[in-house]
Amino acid sequence: MRTILIAILIVFATQVGAKECPTRFLKNGAVVFDAILICVTEEVPDSKLRHAANVAAQWLDNDQNGTVDEPILLSALQENEPILLMSDTGFNFLEYFAIESGLGDRIGQDLAAQETAPLQGRDASQEEIHHLIMTAGWVNAFPETFGDDPRDTSEVYLAWRKAEEKKLYHYGDPTCDNNCKIVEFFYLATAAYLGSSIDVLHDELRVKTQRALKQELPEVVQIIEAKHYNYSQNMWPDGKYKFQRNIKFN
Repeated sequence: MRTILIAILIVFATQVGAKECPTRFLKNGAVVFDAILICVTEEVPDSKLRHAANVAAQWLDNDQNGTVDEPILLSALQENEPILLMSDTGFNFLEYFAIESGLGDRIGQDLAAQETAPLQGRDASQEEIHHLIMTAGWVNAFPETFGDDPRDTSEVYLAWRKAEEKKLYHYGDPTCDNNCKIVEFFYLATAAYLGSSIDVLHDELRVKTQRALKQELPEVVQIIEAKHYNYSQNMWPDGKYKFQRNIKFN
């Protein structure tokens, strides 16, 4: 029975090109700045897809002038071909297996429509898309600053270690290794800097505002405000991106 299931999933994972969705139960929903492919299941509402695509565009064009803020980041994303994988309520184990089989060397990040732009509570699209852009983009574009391998000494790695030593950050999920913790940490630091109070309500990061970051973790502020690249430091994505020409919906 297990052999039959694996064979079926391999068929589902078969695609003709690297820029295609990794499985046949996912369809091409949108492409953002010709860099981020969003693949969706049939159950994902169009409104949720559009919101996620707009959030992705706002992370890349954070000053909202119609162009990507950091050209080197865009090049890294286009080379790595990251994929945002959207389902209605989340993928099951077999679906994850099929997706992993079809991704190859590409980096994927899942996002449930149910947690995207909810009527109440936190919008998870902002976090999951930031994770995708971080791991597939910033880490490769500027490894000396954003490298997430705990064996190296990138600036964000050292800032994370400093925050843990000062007991200002703690991520207790046992399934999250140091690589994962770095990405989680920098997302929350970005949320504090840009004023997303709902993202820092819990005590994973005990520094809640831009002012507090400057006082307690100035190393993080230096990373965000560095002059040799353009990191997102203008606005918190709200899914209302006005330059729709930069998003191609299928």
